[in-house]
Amino acid sequence: MRYYQLVREKSKMNFNVRYQLVKEAQESSISEAARKFGTTRKTVRKWINRYVEKGFAGLEEESRAPKTIPHKMKAEDEARVEELRERFKRKWGARRLKDRFKLNGSYSAIHRVIKQKGLMKPKRKRYRKRKDLSALKKRLSLYRRNQVDTKDLSDILNYWPYMKGMGLPRYEYTYRELSTGCCFYAYADENNSLYASIFARYVAEHLKSYGIKVNGIEWQSDNGSEFIGSVRKKLNRRSAFEEVLDEYGIYHRRIPPRASYLQGDVETFHRIVEDEFYDIEDFNSETEFLGKAYAYQLYFNYMRNNRYRENKSPVEILKERFPEISKDIFNLPPVRLEGLYKFWYKDVLPGYHVPKPAPIFPIIY
Repeated sequence: MRYYQLVREKSKMNFNVRYQLVKEAQESSISEAARKFGTTRKTVRKWINRYVEKGFAGLEEESRAPKTIPHKMKAEDEARVEELRERFKRKWGARRLKDRFKLNGSYSAIHRVIKQKGLMKPKRKRYRKRKDLSALKKRLSLYRRNQVDTKDLSDILNYWPYMKGMGLPRYEYTYRELSTGCCFYAYADENNSLYASIFARYVAEHLKSYGIKVNGIEWQSDNGSEFIGSVRKKLNRRSAFEEVLDEYGIYHRRIPPRASYLQGDVETFHRIVEDEFYDIEDFNSETEFLGKAYAYQLYFNYMRNNRYRENKSPVEILKERFPEISKDIFNLPPVRLEGLYKFWYKDVLPGYHVPKPAPIFPIIY
C-alpha cells in the first residue's frame, strides 16, 4: 500500500507507519524509503527532520490550522464581546449583541469568542419542538389573531429591589399581535380580571381609533383567573375580562390546560423583555420606569429585527403587507392600570366587575 493510503485516516497506528518510514530511510536511503512506502522524497525528508528535531514527539500529527489569520478578530474586539456578554449576564447571544452594538466580526466569529472564553449558558432541555408557523403568520390579516398574557415581575433578580423599594408594579399585562409581532403592555400591582379587562379596553379602543374593526377578531389566553375568573364560578357567569371582549365583539379563545406552548409568541416576548429590559435597566423613580418601558416598547415595535420573521421589525412588516395602515398604530404608551381605573370609574366604588366606561376614551401619554 502507498503511504497516503496508510495515513489518510487519522489513527494511532499512523505514528508507527511514520517511524517505520524514518527507520527505513536511515538504514537504506531516502529514495529507497520513498519507493518502498510509495511516497515522495520530500515527505520522507519532512519526517526525518521532525524526528531529528523533536524525537518521537515529532512523528505525531500536528495541527493543520494556519499559524496566522489576517481576518481574525482583534484582541480589543474580543474583549468588547466578552465585556458585553458578562454585562448582560450571559443571556445575550451573538446575533443580539452584534445587532444592538454593531460589533466588528460576523455572527459566527462573535459566537466563537463566546465559546472560547467559556461564556456559554448550558442549554435547556427542550421537551417540545416548536412548529414553524411563519408561513401561516404571513397570511394573517392585521390584528386578526392575538395573544394576551400576564407576567409576574417579582422573580426577576435585578427588578425585585426596585419593585420593593419604589413601589414599582409587580405584574405586566401583555398583548401580542401575530401577523407583525408587535406588542403592547401595561402594569398593575395586582393580577385580577378587573385590570385584565381595563387593559383589554385600553388596547381595543386604541385599535378602533386607527380604523381596525375589532368585531370578530380573536384574542387567545391561557386559563388564568384574570382571564376566565374563578374556576368555581357558574358556567354562564362571565369574568370582567370576558365581558369587555363580548362588548367589543372580540372572540375569546382559551388554550387547553398545560399547553402553554400554544402561547409561544407572547411567552417569547416575555423572555425577550426580561433579558433586554428588566434584567439590565436601573430605575430612580416610577416615572423613569414608565419612560424606559415606553422607550423599549417603541424600540421593539419600530427598530428591533426579528430573526424568525426574515430579520424584519414589526413596522417593516406593516409597511410591506399593510401600507394603508399608519405606523403610529404601534405607539401605545405603557400605563399603570390603576390610573386608568381611577380616571374612567372615579365615581364608582372598587369592585370585581368593571362597570361601563365613560363615553370619551382618554389618551394617556
